[in-house]
Amino acid sequence: ASERNAFWDKTYSELQDYCQSLGLVLEVVDFRWGLSSSITLDHMTTELCLREIQLCHKVSAGPSFIALVGNQYGQRSIPHSIPENEFELLLSKLSEDQEGLTLFKRWFIKDNNSVPPQYVLQPITKHFPCYDDPESGPQHEAEVVAWNLMEARLLHLFHTAALEAERAGDISAEQKRKFFKSLTEREMEQGFLSSQQDNCSAVIFVRELPQLKKSEQQKHSSKFFDVTADGLLDTEAQELLNLLKHRIYNAHPSNLDLHSIELSKGAMDKSRKEHKDYLDNFCELIVSQVKGKIGRQAASPTGPAWPWLQQELSHQAKLSEEKCAVFTGRDSLLGKLCLMMWESTNILHAPLVVYGPPGMGKSALLCKLAQEMRSVLEPQAVVAPRLLGTSPLSSDVDSLLKGVCIQVCGAFGLTAPCPQTANSHAKLVRFFHAMLQRVSQQGETLLLILDALDNLTQANNGHKLHWLPKEIPPNVHLVVSTLHKGTALESLRAHVNDDKYFFEVDPLTFDQGRDIVDAYMNAAGRRLTSEQVDVILHSFHQSGSPLHLKLLLDMAKQWSSYTAASDVRLGSSIREVILQFLQALEIKHGRQLLKTLLYVCRCGLSEAELRDVLSLDGDVLAEVYQKCLPPNPTIVRLPPLLWARLRHDLGEHLLERWEQGIIVLRQFTEVVKERYLSVERRVQMHTVLSEYFSGQWSQGRLKPILLPSLETQLNADRKVPSQPMWFAEGTANLRKLQELPYHLVHAGKWEELRHSLLGNLDWLYCKTLSCGVASVIQDLSLCASVMECPEIQLIRDCFLLLKPTLDFIDGLMDSSLLFTEICVRLQTLTHAYPSLIGRLCSQCQDWFASCADPVLVPRCSFMQAPGGPLKCTLSGFTKGVTTVGLSSKRDLLIAGSEDGVLIAWDLKHLEVLHTLVGHTGAVQSVKLTNRGDHCLSTGLDGCLRKWSLLSGKQLFCIQVTVLAEARPAEQIHVLESRAVVLSNTQGGVCSLPLYCVSSYSYLLFSYSLHSLNGKVIICRHRICCLYFLTSWLMAVCCGHFNSFCIQMSLSRYFMEVSSEVCCLELAQHKQLLFCGLRTGTVLIYPLAFPEETLCLPPPESLPAVRGMAISPLEDRNCCGPRGRGAPVRDPRPGTAFPCVEGPFHSLLTHPAALAGVRPELDHHGAAITCIALSNWDTHALIGSQDYALAACITYLTPWCSLFFFTTQDFYFEGVLCAAFSVNDKYVFTGSRDKTIKVWDVATGCLLYIQYVYATIMKITPYKDGFVAISQHGSYIKEGFRCPDSLSPSYNPLRNFRAHYRVTSREKVLERPHSYLKGVHDYNPLESPSERSAVRLSTCFLLSCTF
Repeated sequence: ASERNAFWDKTYSELQDYCQSLGLVLEVVDFRWGLSSSITLDHMTTELCLREIQLCHKVSAGPSFIALVGNQYGQRSIPHSIPENEFELLLSKLSEDQEGLTLFKRWFIKDNNSVPPQYVLQPITKHFPCYDDPESGPQHEAEVVAWNLMEARLLHLFHTAALEAERAGDISAEQKRKFFKSLTEREMEQGFLSSQQDNCSAVIFVRELPQLKKSEQQKHSSKFFDVTADGLLDTEAQELLNLLKHRIYNAHPSNLDLHSIELSKGAMDKSRKEHKDYLDNFCELIVSQVKGKIGRQAASPTGPAWPWLQQELSHQAKLSEEKCAVFTGRDSLLGKLCLMMWESTNILHAPLVVYGPPGMGKSALLCKLAQEMRSVLEPQAVVAPRLLGTSPLSSDVDSLLKGVCIQVCGAFGLTAPCPQTANSHAKLVRFFHAMLQRVSQQGETLLLILDALDNLTQANNGHKLHWLPKEIPPNVHLVVSTLHKGTALESLRAHVNDDKYFFEVDPLTFDQGRDIVDAYMNAAGRRLTSEQVDVILHSFHQSGSPLHLKLLLDMAKQWSSYTAASDVRLGSSIREVILQFLQALEIKHGRQLLKTLLYVCRCGLSEAELRDVLSLDGDVLAEVYQKCLPPNPTIVRLPPLLWARLRHDLGEHLLERWEQGIIVLRQFTEVVKERYLSVERRVQMHTVLSEYFSGQWSQGRLKPILLPSLETQLNADRKVPSQPMWFAEGTANLRKLQELPYHLVHAGKWEELRHSLLGNLDWLYCKTLSCGVASVIQDLSLCASVMECPEIQLIRDCFLLLKPTLDFIDGLMDSSLLFTEICVRLQTLTHAYPSLIGRLCSQCQDWFASCADPVLVPRCSFMQAPGGPLKCTLSGFTKGVTTVGLSSKRDLLIAGSEDGVLIAWDLKHLEVLHTLVGHTGAVQSVKLTNRGDHCLSTGLDGCLRKWSLLSGKQLFCIQVTVLAEARPAEQIHVLESRAVVLSNTQGGVCSLPLYCVSSYSYLLFSYSLHSLNGKVIICRHRICCLYFLTSWLMAVCCGHFNSFCIQMSLSRYFMEVSSEVCCLELAQHKQLLFCGLRTGTVLIYPLAFPEETLCLPPPESLPAVRGMAISPLEDRNCCGPRGRGAPVRDPRPGTAFPCVEGPFHSLLTHPAALAGVRPELDHHGAAITCIALSNWDTHALIGSQDYALAACITYLTPWCSLFFFTTQDFYFEGVLCAAFSVNDKYVFTGSRDKTIKVWDVATGCLLYIQYVYATIMKITPYKDGFVAISQHGSYIKEGFRCPDSLSPSYNPLRNFRAHYRVTSREKVLERPHSYLKGVHDYNPLESPSERSAVRLSTCFLLSCTF
């Protein structure tokens, strides 16, 4: 007892924490903990203990047995059952002992229902009814003594008979020994002595006591030695113990620790130093050995590439095998299914639907179908059955489709879905449909069986079956099952119009029921009497349900041949049988313990969790310890064998899932809820579970309990595990993340929910990273449904807006991505909602301030905020949306895309109804007809197609004229009744309130932006507009009419130009406006004298000027025609280039020719898109559609290319704009891929990349960061923080699937090209006169080719 208590006090918690850090669960099954007389009533202790050891061997990833061997051999119990021949042989050896024969016949009764027949030991209470009733007083005490004497007498008779049988040669010595073995030796044989390897999974600790004095031995013998029923030392047991120790020493010398300790007054006294040191050393050795074995096992080589899929397939195969074990009958229905599959092999066909009432055997039928088809189809054919709802991966549609796709693709050598596809519901559904087509085209055979569609969860509306294909291609077969009533069957009938594809499962006949009884009992190794069979069939015939019959047989399997049929009462329905079964369990195990079997969890509870939760439930412990006290008053837990007995009696009614050993009740769910789970009890259970998953009573915190056997409250440790958010780096506490929000909501713990979870940035990040953003949305939706809190709804909407991005990157997200999204989207709501949203944004800012890696810190809100016009993004297309159609009556939206796909959405539930694949070219138009039941579509493939939006099938196709060229135009539809505008944008469909749309909204879709003393110039396509940021407006328009208009205050100037204006650039302090034309000419307008114009004609017929850049000092301007080279012109005083100096009126009236082009910089692989000059004229960046080139620029020295930033993949499309930071240390670039990137000027390394949902058209430095404008008109202001040194593990592309390469060149310049130090206070917007440095008042023009 001292070692056991030390283990629980010191060792258990440390081992528990260690296992958690490895992502493992520690389960300790102490066979002696809290063992009471009630557990031994049915003599099942030995059998239960041995089964628990087998289970530990099966599931343990480390040591599975700890043996504490002392000076007691242990209890030698009477066998629970003995084979008929063996028992009658022993009786023959006691022919002269009539009293012994009478006792044997009284306590052992022959059971002919066992195969072969056995003699069974009767329960103690059959002859001693008060044995388990302490309230009976003296009678109870007398019967306890009487049973102890009777047990000793029966054991003596067995020993005597076994010795006589061995001497007569009727049994072997080993057969004799089983009547002498103690439970301890049986456990050790099962645990480690049967293993032939010395390095087994056991930890063995042997304690020896020195020879005690005879007086002390007699006084303390019962504590440390075996004694007989009359209190004397059991010398026979000591001899058997010595033999056992000898076996242990010889079999496993390297696995045991031997210790010797002297007792103090016949006891272990922890106050004595030697005893304390002994116990401490014992704990250290246990911890060391257990950790070593766990660590070696955890470090073993990894398993298959898809371990979760292997486990799922194994789980499904095991269940299918169990379903087929006793399957009989249904030959006619199986034949019809096989015939229909054969007839539809070479044609398009619908799924086969099997339906019927619950309990009719649909699952067993489909499992048998899979088994039969495997023997019929060719060897390379794939049969993939899924029993839905029996595992986490078969409960939601996305996990189901992902597993099926990977299995089928692996079997047929197809490309598996990429992470982006697997994490997008619409893309995954489309991949699933396309995979079936590819399998068919290859001529392969596939049979996919999906049982119990009703069991799918509501995640992604999988239960509505919109994802299910309506037509199955040749060589592919899909068989599904569902209940005879409900939405699943209604959806299937809507999709499949032909009744020949529907098969109803009828009730079983009387003869089929008899066949099942025989098959079931044979498989169980049992039989029934004819009277018992008649009772079962009479009850079953009233329902004809296979499930009803199975429940009856589960009960009948426990009957003995001497169980009278007249004493048996069986229910006539499934519900009645379940209630009778539960009532029997209540009598044996207690009502409170049975109540907790259905703890309301999302995914059930593992055995370890269930034992821990039961140990926290005061009502359960009060019932358990009603007749006795806990073995240790400082630790109160549920005795492990109590749960083992209940699990044994529940048998097959428990379903073990592979993930974390999850246990859930199979058929009893509704009945148990109705019988036990009142509203009050539900809240109580959710409260206990919330306390468990929050770790409220872990780490030694004492929870009070009031036991019936005590008059005062007891504060005791429950030894439940701690519940940190992270067990170790990269190992999240998934069970806490999944369960805690659910239980806090239903327990009504609103404040804890708001502040510990929803308002905790670390929680949101951990759950998003570990469980996915959909899981966070599910929690927030649950909270919003029971709490009237607008903040929770806004946070939920925020996660809905960022979900497409997080799904796309498939778990590669780090904290900066999520925190930026949350901060930017919620920033404008912080003042209105400070308690949750304000708290989250504050935590985001704290994280940005302490971030050890480079990061962009948002200074304003530039993404769509929740609660605004954008409600969600309907994604699913791989290319841009070309057209949309709307049915307001059906709340249905259909959109077509450039990839020829049409997708129909239910706008009410924001779910995909159909994915229509048929067009081979871009969809040009779509029109809904027949009140939204049908639609017409045309495409660049020259086809007009009609689709049914009820079934998702194509009705007909007409070939029309193929268009030579078509440009998908932006489509806009107005819902006048709802004041909503729908438009297609960038591969998605957006919804905006009508009152938010105005003419100015479209002008914000711009290609460039410049600032001038409070004014903003916005250029879109070939039209340019200039707006004042003050109360009056100044506009500049150019483009379509080859004209130019300037409005200054109340005056307006209209200028004709010779060609279309392609770009503008502004010298703010010199008040010059540069205008680049398509002909390659550059026009310079002084804003003070708009009539004066300087014309710089292009040299050598250069292409159109598409971009210009002016250095912040305004002493250089770089402009470029269209092309791929970069010739540089240097207009300086004293050269042949024009020099623009004041006063303007004396100079600008004299046009000058442009000549003297410098040698070109390195050519780009695509057209140049932008030019950026550093603030101190030391660097320039020239960006193109394929990569960016940074070049060092000095005044008169030759130019030199320093870095080539070669970028590839989706996240590195062409650079559109760039700007150097104020201190010239960094370069900020905006690209077509809708990202902002930060580069290090000195090294050329990429420091950070941020996705901003819109193309950045213009970017300019500002203080510690930049200000930018997006194509959507968003104003982006961010600061950039970067440590002096980067971590070696830092990867700027950790959120993106892309890579880049920097090519450096040796510089030939004498002047340093690195950024200038001491210029942190430099402001590029400051006027030249305000700077201390003396600069020329000249604006030089540099040109480079685009």
